[in-house]
Amino acid sequence: MNDIQLYNEIGKNIKKARRSLGITQEKLAEITNYSLSFIANIESNTYQTFSVSAINNIAKALNTSITNLLPKNPIIDEPLVIKCLKCNYNITLPTELDKLLNNIQEMTNKKIRLTCPICHQKINVDI
Repeated sequence: MNDIQLYNEIGKNIKKARRSLGITQEKLAEITNYSLSFIANIESNTYQTFSVSAINNIAKALNTSITNLLPKNPIIDEPLVIKCLKCNYNITLPTELDKLLNNIQEMTNKKIRLTCPICHQKINVDI
């Protein structure tokens, strides 16, 4: 889940919680001391960033917890570990390289294969 998707999912959950309480955006803005445009942007699919403190204030105003406003099954970016099964060489790639390899794989529609620097065996990379 990228940043834009994360903010949008939180915004959808805020909107859902607000509507279930029958509170308008104007009322939520008033309760939290945020501007109406800030609340509206959070709830829309515009890329509106906000702090944990802002989510906490909104959660309190909606009589819920921050956890209830977060996506239920977020995909957490974990570093990619590449391991050679022949010689047990392994390396953890930084998240940026993982994302780059993922983009290359999506553009080419081909599996990524690397060569082990120790035994020179081909390694299939599962992204």
